[in-house]
Amino acid sequence: MSTAGALLDRVERQLLSGVVEERNQLASGVDSSATQFVMKYELGGLRAGTVFEIDSELIYIWTATTGTKTLVVQRGYGGTTAASHSADAIAISNPRFPRQQMLDALNQDIDDLSSPMNGLFRVVTQNVTYNGSDRQVNLTGATSVIDLIDVRVRYLSDDYPFIRGVRLQRDLPTSDFASGFALVFDEDCVAGTLRVRYKSPFVRASALSSNIQSVCFVPESMEDILEMGVMMRMMASREFRRNFTEAQGDTRRADEDPAGALRASLTTILRMRRDRIIAEKAKLARQYPLTIRV
Repeated sequence: MSTAGALLDRVERQLLSGVVEERNQLASGVDSSATQFVMKYELGGLRAGTVFEIDSELIYIWTATTGTKTLVVQRGYGGTTAASHSADAIAISNPRFPRQQMLDALNQDIDDLSSPMNGLFRVVTQNVTYNGSDRQVNLTGATSVIDLIDVRVRYLSDDYPFIRGVRLQRDLPTSDFASGFALVFDEDCVAGTLRVRYKSPFVRASALSSNIQSVCFVPESMEDILEMGVMMRMMASREFRRNFTEAQGDTRRADEDPAGALRASLTTILRMRRDRIIAEKAKLARQYPLTIRV
């Protein structure tokens, strides 16, 4: 099982491909409102007008005093959130792939997996009590439903037959149906406990510590899809930057980095990601065949 932070560590290792970014450490802890940082080692590239990252916070440097290794800073730069940081926390100078940006890319990819085009989902199972007479019954606790997979009724302790004449209705008044979702019965059904399974989207990671399986509900077998998705989104923005005319970036010889090389890499990652999505979609279709027929 992986956290969002661990998954992004793996992505960063592949993106950096052995490049070591300049690092330093905090000499003492700071709270979320501190505007003066004292560093443990020589400042090096930490100078006025640059940005560094601690955890997932970006920090802009106003002034740098090399003798005392002191920085006067602006917190929460680039839309990140100012937070407390402990002594010895790692500071990365001008990070190529900021953690908050990578976390945003991860959440965009999590949302994308459950889109109709990709068709992946998590399975939610719940029991609903049915009185045998109501035509509609609230789907208790449901917050986001893509589609029903199946509905069974507990006829005996060892017999859960399918209910065929049932369908999902959305956007109902919450004053009558608390979840806004209801099961609609077009055929008679005996009273009892209904075993309902439905498709639901994956859930975003709220922090780097969020567990990919228990919080986002993405199975371990799909983690490589997320890694490729984050990689693709992060590299796409660097392709834009390469085309800026205002400033010259890092120089490369034509035989080292020919025109279109980055675009070709992105195309390869996109193709691999698409193939993996198709494979996982086929697996889900085999595991959870649709039994509801209207």
